[in-house]
Amino acid sequence: MQREAEGITCEVAWATPASQYLEVITVPSGTTVLGALEASGLCSKVSELCSVPMETLTIGIFGEHVKSPSDQVVRQGERIEVYRPLQVDPKQARRARARRKV
Repeated sequence: MQREAEGITCEVAWATPASQYLEVITVPSGTTVLGALEASGLCSKVSELCSVPMETLTIGIFGEHVKSPSDQVVRQGERIEVYRPLQVDPKQARRARARRKV
């Protein structure tokens, strides 16, 4: 395991149906989730994220939603995931499927 003085190693992930981005980065101890996301350079590599303020992105760690990425500190080995907006509201999709079955 890495010593705290060397920093925290974590992963930053983003995926679309066509491609995925996964980068392992090392950040200083005490870095927030948002800080790690900025340090990863994801915005410069994924053009659709550049038009959106990072504070408004939906972010999770290992599938668990992070409520305050600007306050939560990253821990060793965590995977920060940036989620894309839903294309279709799940309730509307369910209703449409139910109508087709009738």
